[in-house]
Amino acid sequence: MSAGHSVSGEFDAATRAIMPAQGSLALHLLRHGEVQRFTGRVVRGHLDEPVSAAGAEQHQRLSAWWARHHARPDLLVSSDLVRCADLARRVSAACGAPLRLDARLREQSMGAWEGRTWEQLTREDPAGVTAWWDGYATARAPGGESLADLAARVEELWRELLAGDPGRRVVLVTHIGVIRALLCRLLGLPLGEALRFAPAAASHTALELAAAGAVLLACGERPWLRVPDAHEAAQALGPAPRLALSGSAGTGKTTLGRRLAADLGLPFLEEGMRRRLVEGLDLHRHTTRDLVRLMHELWDEQVAAEDAARDGFVADRSSADFAAFWIHYGLLHDREATEEWLGRALARLLRYDRILLLPWGVLPLADDGVRSTNRWSQFQFQATVEGLLARHAPRGRLLRVPPTDDLAGRLAAVHARLAGRP
Repeated sequence: MSAGHSVSGEFDAATRAIMPAQGSLALHLLRHGEVQRFTGRVVRGHLDEPVSAAGAEQHQRLSAWWARHHARPDLLVSSDLVRCADLARRVSAACGAPLRLDARLREQSMGAWEGRTWEQLTREDPAGVTAWWDGYATARAPGGESLADLAARVEELWRELLAGDPGRRVVLVTHIGVIRALLCRLLGLPLGEALRFAPAAASHTALELAAAGAVLLACGERPWLRVPDAHEAAQALGPAPRLALSGSAGTGKTTLGRRLAADLGLPFLEEGMRRRLVEGLDLHRHTTRDLVRLMHELWDEQVAAEDAARDGFVADRSSADFAAFWIHYGLLHDREATEEWLGRALARLLRYDRILLLPWGVLPLADDGVRSTNRWSQFQFQATVEGLLARHAPRGRLLRVPPTDDLAGRLAAVHARLAGRP
């Protein structure tokens, strides 16, 4: 069996040569989080205890991380014990995959030892506990099952899964004993080596399986600890958060905004100018009066959409952009109208919980047939809106999106800062 997967996430040449181009199965093993009342070295086995408050939080963050970073699974199967089912239901809800519960994914039964600590058992029956650890793969607790027994029932389920179409993504939500047994089975190791694997609570283990063998991609990783997720950001923002994006065309507002809205479970408010441009609006043919009329139409639409979204929103434009448009299009000749317009637009910044300013010049300015490809015209607008926000954004509400062209990196940074982390 090959372990030819590099730190970079790419298969090495030897592994690529033996793996088929198609038909490999992606297997993801998710271990449940902290269990209620049993946070120490307690023998749990088949005890059906729910997760603790900390465990529920771990499940929420792990499921949110999964949905952001992985494709929707073709098959989602979970142990029927509540500590796994809770995580599996969150994953199902986050990625829209149907869930199946299966008792064959339960933890190893520990019989009469369940609910007691290893310290108690060792004190009362030191010889029995020593014999159990010495014969880890085949020894049974009184009234329980061995790891070999567990592996046999998991093998039955595994053969059923293999009978399906190749090329699938399978997620199993289960316990440490099952994960250890599967890793030994798939990596060609004897069950006696199972204790070499120690995936943490609320962790992710992944393998790529093909006719030539298995590649271990991750074992017991907890990436949700490193990157604050949407749940944490939403909690920090409170109920009905109002977020607005700001910046010139081509900075990635719409792409980031849609993903952010999906992560936070909020409606995404499209800006009205793009729709008009797609429908054939030619700004070059507009008189000054036409531009003023258009600005008022767009403003009224935006205000109405924001006011209607009572449970919060992510808007593709902030009111500062409307102030910048007024200046950018040279509508300053009417001093009274300018003061009224800028005053109204800048005052509305108080209504946003956060204003996300995207950087100029990071993404290539693609010719989409709609926006101007004159990067210096876009720079002029960007400089205007940045100046307005620097002066008028309420203290602590302006969030500068980092200058990276990686969407995942942008999202991670935004979630971190929304959650109050640097």
